[in-house]
Amino acid sequence: MLKNIMVDLICFPHYTCGGLLCDILNQTFSSVAPNGGINSFQHSLGKIGDSDTVFDNYDTDEFLKDIQALEDMNAGWVGTHCWPGLLPLDKIGKIIVVTTASYQSKLFRWDRAYRHFYTKQADWQGLEEMELLDKARETAKNYLVPFRPVFHKKVTNIEFADIVWQTQEFRQIVQGLETKKHTARWQDINSFLYREDILNSYTAQRLYEADVETQLKRSYIYY
Repeated sequence: MLKNIMVDLICFPHYTCGGLLCDILNQTFSSVAPNGGINSFQHSLGKIGDSDTVFDNYDTDEFLKDIQALEDMNAGWVGTHCWPGLLPLDKIGKIIVVTTASYQSKLFRWDRAYRHFYTKQADWQGLEEMELLDKARETAKNYLVPFRPVFHKKVTNIEFADIVWQTQEFRQIVQGLETKKHTARWQDINSFLYREDILNSYTAQRLYEADVETQLKRSYIYY
């Protein structure tokens, strides 16, 4: 029988503020990583894999064994890419799930991943205009898959866009903690998310085309 594992988790798909939340909730201030994220030690402790879509095909026994080993470390809030809907939630500590149910959250996540990661990859360099467009549109399809909320008494769900906009839902989660230096730096690193024309941006257009192809089951027609 599985014993209780009193480790608190932040479950998030990549590029959705996992490092930022770990820094705020643990009251640390980590360096900025080359990939545009926050290089928090805690936000990597629960990672056993990743996915461009949703990481929900992992080995739950492996994950539980890994976080059980963290109990004696007093690690604080621990990050993971594992979607927690597969886990025995009654046996784990508190859980925050960063969801991407809304189109805005999907766009913000895709925009961050495109700018901070994909454009820096060797196989994206030197592509001609239509080659790059096709690669971006196909990759964007992965970011349309939502990281869904999990409804349980121990779980707090927060939409990624609420973190970006620092809404009341975000402020409630971080209530009583120092946040200003964390959020100011994060907004500076990701200032492109706050531009007024984001819906007319290159990344937004590719996501829209990906959505059309996914929903209508046909190729997008370019004129």
